[in-house]
Amino acid sequence: MQHRIVLQGLCCGFGWDADGDILGVICLGTSQLLLWDANTQKKQLVDIGLRDTPTCIMWAKQGQVVAVGTTRGNLAIYSNQTTRRIPVLGKHAKRISCGVWSKENILALGSDDKTLSLSNDEGDSLRVVQLRDLPSDMHFAEMKTDERVPGENTISVILGKRTLYLYHLPEPDSPTELGFQQRYGSLLQHKWFGDGYILLGFSLGHVVAISTHPREVGQELWQVKNHRDTLTGLAVSPVLRMVASCGDNSIKVHAMSNLQETAKILQLPDHTAARGIDWSTDGQLLAVATAQGGLCVFVTQLHSLSAVCAPRVALLSSLAEVTIFSCNPERIRTAPAVVNLEVEPSFIGLGPQHLVCGMNNHVWFYDLGRSLRDGALLLGDREYMSEVKDVRLTADFCAVLCGRHALLHPIESTPSENTERRDPKQFPDDITGMQDAVITSISLVGDFFAFATDLGAIVHFSLEQWGRSVTFRHAVGIRSLYADADGTRVVVIDDHDAGFLYSPMSEDMLQIPEFPKQCLTVLWDCLQPQVFVACGNKLAITYVHVRHSVSKAHVIKVGETRLLPDQTPLLLFDGELNLGVAGGGLSTLTLSTHRVAPESEDRLQNVLRLRKFAAAWDICCDLNDREQWLRLAKAALADLEVAFAIRVFRRVCFPAMVFALEELLVIEDRSFLAGRCAQLLDMADEAKRHFARSIAPREALELCRDLLQWEEAMALAENIDPESVPGIAREYAGQLEFGGSHAEALAHYEKALQNGNHSQEHVNLCRAGIARTSIKNRDFRRGIQLALELGERHLLNDCGESLESLGQLSDAAMLFEKARNWDSCCGLYIQLKNWVKVDELLSRVTSLKLHAAYAKAREADGKFQDAIRGYTAAGDLDSVVRIYIEQLSDPHAASEIVMETRSVEAAKMLARFYQQIGDTESAIQYLILCGSVQEAFSLAERRNKVREFGELLEQYDGAKSEDFLVLAQHFETEKYTLLSGKYYFLAKMYSKALKHLLKASAFSNEENVALSLAIDCVASANDDQLTTQLIEFLLGESDGVPKDPKLLFRLYMAKREFREAAKAAVIIANQEQLAGKYRSAHNLLFSMYQELKRNGLSVMADMKTSLVLLHRYILVRIHVQLGDHLQAAKLQIDEKYSRKVEGIVRKAPRGIKELSDEATLEMTPCAACGVQLLAMETTCHQCKTTLPICIATGQHLVSEDVVACPECDFPGVKEAMVRVFDATNSCPMCGENVDSNKLKDIDDVSLYLST
Repeated sequence: MQHRIVLQGLCCGFGWDADGDILGVICLGTSQLLLWDANTQKKQLVDIGLRDTPTCIMWAKQGQVVAVGTTRGNLAIYSNQTTRRIPVLGKHAKRISCGVWSKENILALGSDDKTLSLSNDEGDSLRVVQLRDLPSDMHFAEMKTDERVPGENTISVILGKRTLYLYHLPEPDSPTELGFQQRYGSLLQHKWFGDGYILLGFSLGHVVAISTHPREVGQELWQVKNHRDTLTGLAVSPVLRMVASCGDNSIKVHAMSNLQETAKILQLPDHTAARGIDWSTDGQLLAVATAQGGLCVFVTQLHSLSAVCAPRVALLSSLAEVTIFSCNPERIRTAPAVVNLEVEPSFIGLGPQHLVCGMNNHVWFYDLGRSLRDGALLLGDREYMSEVKDVRLTADFCAVLCGRHALLHPIESTPSENTERRDPKQFPDDITGMQDAVITSISLVGDFFAFATDLGAIVHFSLEQWGRSVTFRHAVGIRSLYADADGTRVVVIDDHDAGFLYSPMSEDMLQIPEFPKQCLTVLWDCLQPQVFVACGNKLAITYVHVRHSVSKAHVIKVGETRLLPDQTPLLLFDGELNLGVAGGGLSTLTLSTHRVAPESEDRLQNVLRLRKFAAAWDICCDLNDREQWLRLAKAALADLEVAFAIRVFRRVCFPAMVFALEELLVIEDRSFLAGRCAQLLDMADEAKRHFARSIAPREALELCRDLLQWEEAMALAENIDPESVPGIAREYAGQLEFGGSHAEALAHYEKALQNGNHSQEHVNLCRAGIARTSIKNRDFRRGIQLALELGERHLLNDCGESLESLGQLSDAAMLFEKARNWDSCCGLYIQLKNWVKVDELLSRVTSLKLHAAYAKAREADGKFQDAIRGYTAAGDLDSVVRIYIEQLSDPHAASEIVMETRSVEAAKMLARFYQQIGDTESAIQYLILCGSVQEAFSLAERRNKVREFGELLEQYDGAKSEDFLVLAQHFETEKYTLLSGKYYFLAKMYSKALKHLLKASAFSNEENVALSLAIDCVASANDDQLTTQLIEFLLGESDGVPKDPKLLFRLYMAKREFREAAKAAVIIANQEQLAGKYRSAHNLLFSMYQELKRNGLSVMADMKTSLVLLHRYILVRIHVQLGDHLQAAKLQIDEKYSRKVEGIVRKAPRGIKELSDEATLEMTPCAACGVQLLAMETTCHQCKTTLPICIATGQHLVSEDVVACPECDFPGVKEAMVRVFDATNSCPMCGENVDSNKLKDIDDVSLYLST
């Protein structure tokens, strides 16, 4: 009990003001108002200026203004702040029974005169409404309508304990009165909740929920009989979003989100009957008044108090009890320790060995010992200057935020080694220039105490040195800060709700991306110092601070995790979030960024973003994918983890990167190291930025030069290496010149020649650039002079091209001539019509276009012979033909060119010319040549030159079957069977062609031509039926008249039926032989012999015999010419007469006898078996081999000293062959011209033998 107040009479009403500081009480029998101040615990009596008994008291919702109604309908309004009272007489005719204030300070009153009045805070009546019954339980609220009117726009009041009356202020003429079922009993109380809903309590224990939404007004959304006999009260907690009803001896609690279910049932002790119920403003306490005058208070929700000092978490588990949990990464939790407190705290703090709790400005300190099992020991208490807002602890020190100041002092009064000579410090007063600042947030971790002010200052105070270390000023005020375990990383939230990460070592302030607008707390991971989470009401966002990287220090957002309601994030261990729950319990939640993804590649992505390279190594081992290994290596290299990157590159066998990275291990300058890593990752801009800040800024300059970034290179060179400025200026000028910025290029070329001694090469390059850019800037004289002075061919060419583009043709031609660029020079002289120069240079010109241009120009001037030479040199013979026809009227010369080039265009021109002069046959020829076959045929028909057209068409390589078909049909119409058959054959209509050709062979003058064409036709058709038809015709089976065997031979040869052709050839040769045509017969058999050999077919014996005989006849004349009459005579005698001749010779006179014996005795060995044979014998009687003959002597072949003709491959004895070939210069067998020195030596005669 805090205080006891003695009243003047029986209490008939009381109430707290809006802030809960002043209690107002009215009593029967007195008109005075009693006011009690909770802060000073003093009371005062106020005369309200009325003499009748008060009946009700109403506090305004804003300010300390109270209204009191009386039994006679009078009203008094009193302001406790100004002590002004306003008595209003006759507000109502009868007792004022109820009333309520709106947020706009409108006072609504209900009276027993059945009226409702509205008044302002001065007591002036605004409106009076007549009611049907006695009012009670009046409320101001906001009723939802289609057209939303903000603010409390509706008065609800119970009439006669039966109906609910809704008076909508914007519609005063349309009030709503709702009635309910009689079984519910009397309507005792109603409460507004949620978004325009009303909870109703009835005397028989029923609770009903209705809606005031326009489409649902009066509908019962939910009803339940909560109490068996009676209901005595309702309560609503907007904070907890819960409703409660009391009746009989119980209280039932429901959640607004699920009214159908009873969330909790509370029983009153000793079966006491409940008479009234209400919730505290913060929802923590639920008070119930009993019929026996008792008061039961239930704790419905503890004030959420927590403190963290990893790995310990302290939670308020009861009104005066703290439970301390010990958390660890292995999730092995020891039994929590419970500390009973001296007071119900409004704040708590936790250190490695201490616990503090307190209320207002009073703080109690507890020693927790080394272990939670040791128990807590109260060390003492302490009072501060003002209310404590926050308290932080280390093992030895305590930091307290009270009011606008912060106080840092040792925890224990007894000095220790760490606290000796450490006097308490008050901030910001102890820091010069910050006396007017208000401290908004404090942090005490590691060796540092840090605080932030409303002016944007962040101060780090060293506990070891007991002095200020670092001060940083932010652009706006700081709302809160959260330091990591070492105090070297601090998350800062400013007044604009923007999040930043502040590093006191480098004094960098990095903005945190996508930082939540309503961030409640920030937690640093105890095992991964680079990871932290920003927690709001619904989400926890995971971030990673990358302190060292090629992309400079930055913060990246990794992911989001949805939080459950009514849970407070407290501690983070390797992605495991520990949360405080209602009732002082602890739960855990794994962040979405740390959950194990089902796919290995997704897991790898997560751990890489969290910078967990060791875990990434294990995942890559499982994946064993080179691409993922390289991804890991590049991520490590980007964070300057060079040693780890070497390990990965070595794993994937990337020696070049390993060697390159091993050189970086000895680099101590972090900026230079970052620049090298950025280079290896192809991040040129980042590399330049790091190099410029490193110990080797020249590397940035070289990189700019390599990347052709000349402006940056110039700026860097002027500060880093002024001596390199001329060279860079020259190279920059070259790039500007290439890009067309000639004025800037000229300026940089000139700049490159300033200041200092330069090499001759540099000077020449700059002067050449000045020459080129001077001409581009139309300073022709200067440019030409410099170009001529330097005399370099490529420079003269470049300057000449520039002058040509600017229209300075004479100067350009002169420079081209100096550069020996004859083509360009001559082209310009042609444009200038300087024919003397052109004729002088034309022989050196290689460009066909220039020759053509020259020819056009000369043609335009009427110099046609010069034009012809030019066109000929240019290869434009069509133009030559045109000049011959159009200008020189020389069709003969034009036709020679057309026949040589086969040019279609030229042929068209010539055809038109011949048509104009009436030379039809020539016109047809050239029309065919240019492909205008149809036009040529039409012309031939008109001029009766169809036969000539056909002959010309046969010579045309591009003739088509359709063209010949037109001719064939034409001659068929003309009854000219030979030509119609011929052209049907060329049109590949073989059956029709054969029919017409056989018909044409009936005419004796056309027989040979027709049958020759028929043979070609059948051979081309490759049709057995047509072949049989022609053979029957040639054998005379069709008309009884056999045709010349030569035709049949030709047919077989055309059909490549060589065996049949060979038989025919023997027959024909015999006929030719009988006719004395030995050479013709010999050639026929020889060609047939060769054809059989080429096709791999054997030669018939009778063919061989006939060929030998005919060849010996041929040799007679050769040997006669050589004077060898004996050999000629031997060859002349037929074998069938040789025996008779020998007999005659044997009986002849002595001289002849001797000659005969000599002939008879001429024996030579067989080339196959070596037996002696007569020289003229071709068949060996020993081995039965048919021996080939020597084509020079006609005797059979021997095995030694044999040669062969290189053309026909027939053998012979070398001595005889040389003699014959030298005499005739040709082969006696094939007739080809052969030099005896080219005869082939035959080592193996067996290749020419046959059995």
